[in-house]
Amino acid sequence: MKNTVLLKGIAFILMALFFSCSPKTKVNDTQKMEEQKEAIGGTVVQPSPPIIIYKTTNDYYDKVPVILSDDKSKITSYPGPKDLIRNKELALPIKLNDGYLLDVRGINQNVAFLDITYGAYTKAMRVYTVQQLYDMIIDKDPLLEMYDCGSKKEYKDEVMELNTIIDAGNLDSFKKLK
Repeated sequence: MKNTVLLKGIAFILMALFFSCSPKTKVNDTQKMEEQKEAIGGTVVQPSPPIIIYKTTNDYYDKVPVILSDDKSKITSYPGPKDLIRNKELALPIKLNDGYLLDVRGINQNVAFLDITYGAYTKAMRVYTVQQLYDMIIDKDPLLEMYDCGSKKEYKDEVMELNTIIDAGNLDSFKKLK
C-alpha cells in the first residue's frame, strides 16, 4: 500500500514537471510587435543605426575596412565578400563635402584598411584567413576625425543635411569619436 502511494506521488511529480517544462506556444514576430505596440501606446521603437562620418589620412575610399582590437594586434571583425554588396552594387562609403565619408559598413574608431579594393575582394575566388587579412593591412591608424552624428531616424536626407552641417563648420554638435 505504501509503495502504491509512493509510486502515485512520484508519478504526479513527474507529470507536473513534464507539463511545466513543456515548450510554450511560439508567438510569431508580428504578434510580438502588435503586443508591444499595445503595451506602449501604439509605437514600437526600433533601434536605428548610428550615422558615422569620418576623414582619413589618405584616400582609402575603395579599400576594404576591417576592425582591429584596441591594441591593434588582431582583427576582431571583417566583412565577407557578400557584405560589401548592397542592392547589387558595391557598398562603398558615400562621399561628403570637405573630404568626409559617410559610413555604410559599420566601422568604428578601430578601423584599418586593407590593400585590396571592394571590387577585387568581392570577386576574389578564394577565402582569406584572418592572418592573411591582417597581413594586407596598409594603415592601422587611418582616421583623422570620426563623428557619431546621431540616429538615421533624425534625418530626412542625411547626405544633404550632413553636407550643410559640414559646410557650416558645425561638426562640434556631434559626438567626436576620434
